[in-house]
Amino acid sequence: MVGVVICAHGNLAHEFLSATNFITGNAGSISAVAVDHNVDPSEARNIVKDAIRAVDDGSGVLVVTDLYGGTPSNICISLQDEIKMEIIAGVNLPILLKAVSLQKNSDLQTMANKLKEYGKENIYLASDFLKKKDAQG
Repeated sequence: MVGVVICAHGNLAHEFLSATNFITGNAGSISAVAVDHNVDPSEARNIVKDAIRAVDDGSGVLVVTDLYGGTPSNICISLQDEIKMEIIAGVNLPILLKAVSLQKNSDLQTMANKLKEYGKENIYLASDFLKKKDAQG
């Protein structure tokens, strides 16, 4: 099973995991790691590395981060040569929910590609729906 790690600033990762668990009942092999700006960068890197290794059963790990170019993302990118993983920056709840449904029956690369597209497809502008509804009468 592909492991999943949510890596983000502050408590965001834990809140994403909490919401995912609430909706799914049990998110499977998924964990959260917060990057605290008060922690030494090398220590933060080790914390992230341990979290990724903890969910890796040999199938690889999908890491989702909150912001490309931010410290959590940069730490994860620095680990890519050491650990079999893919990183998606710009996590949202639809990506996490879909990840739970894919992680048992997908390989890492397929899962990462599907989730990248799925995340993009699940961003909506609510006013577009209202305009469509009004046009339909």
